[in-house]
Amino acid sequence: QALREAFVFQDPTLLPWRTVAENAALVLELGKTPETSRGPGVMHAITSVGLQEFADAYPDQLSGGMRMRASLARALVTDPELLLLDEPFGALDELTRQRLHLDLRRLWQTAGFTALAVTHNVFEAVFLAQRVVVLSPRPGRVVAEIPVDLAGERSLDLLTEPAFLKIVAEVSRALRACEEPA
Repeated sequence: QALREAFVFQDPTLLPWRTVAENAALVLELGKTPETSRGPGVMHAITSVGLQEFADAYPDQLSGGMRMRASLARALVTDPELLLLDEPFGALDELTRQRLHLDLRRLWQTAGFTALAVTHNVFEAVFLAQRVVVLSPRPGRVVAEIPVDLAGERSLDLLTEPAFLKIVAEVSRALRACEEPA
């Protein structure tokens, strides 16, 4: 049986002529899911990212964070086992980014998917991850694998905790080490 995967890109890549619900349903349409079976899954995905009141809104009526939530709903509508994220929060302001970090962790805990996120933000990597893998620049190779052993529920208060900051420092050192000339 094939692994169900979904992608969330840097840009929300929403179709401007489709509503949030229609954008979320796109992957089901392309997968030939019968129209009569799409509604519950689409609404569940939209609700899970907090956009239920905007299901009939078009992308140009949404903030940047809401567009990213719609993109996330489109990925989650297939109930993926693997969620691949390519710097999905890079273009967002810090407060929106932090809210989406909390949302993504909540979704991961409730849906049980495996997530692989690419980010250049060390704080984001440590907050979201159970393990951070540091890659070197060209050619890309693994230079460090750092476990993120932080007990308990993650809240934004974690961002100032010594244990969190210690892991951030370790990841930062690994990044600097792979940029230093040999």
